[in-house]
Amino acid sequence: MTADDVVRLMADHGIELVSAVPDSLLAPLCRRLSGSTAIRYVQTCDEATAVGLAAGATLGGARALAVMENSGLRRACETLSRFTLSHRLHCVMLLSHRGAFGEANWWGVAHSPTMRTHLDMLRMAACEVNTVDELSDRLDDAYAMLATGQQSVALVVSPSFCEHMADSR
Repeated sequence: MTADDVVRLMADHGIELVSAVPDSLLAPLCRRLSGSTAIRYVQTCDEATAVGLAAGATLGGARALAVMENSGLRRACETLSRFTLSHRLHCVMLLSHRGAFGEANWWGVAHSPTMRTHLDMLRMAACEVNTVDELSDRLDDAYAMLATGQQSVALVVSPSFCEHMADSR
């Protein structure tokens, strides 16, 4: 699996816009998206902006995806809570899973437990994705759930998913 494979998969699933705050785990994917002609890529400097773009594009009828590290949930918490809980403006997010078992960075350890708490607090459906095949199935599920208008969805890509993309530069 390469980052190019993931971009092709996203395009095959009709994703038209990706708004992202790149992190080191998802950097290979963001680099490929930035050169894609099939998907519009908007790099933002703040997670709340990425969420706002994805929710707005979704409201306008586009299939959008917000991409960021799981710590971005904390950074975007006000926007997510206002949009999702108050106004029912939902989005699909792809999150890298910092702080998963085996995390080697001291600063990353706290990201996993706070991610789970924030997902629950924001009433977001979430699942972990480990392979490209799983991503294909989960994208279908995520956009079907998004279409209900009831909640936002987070696809949490595992460290092994990200490592395979990094190995394929």
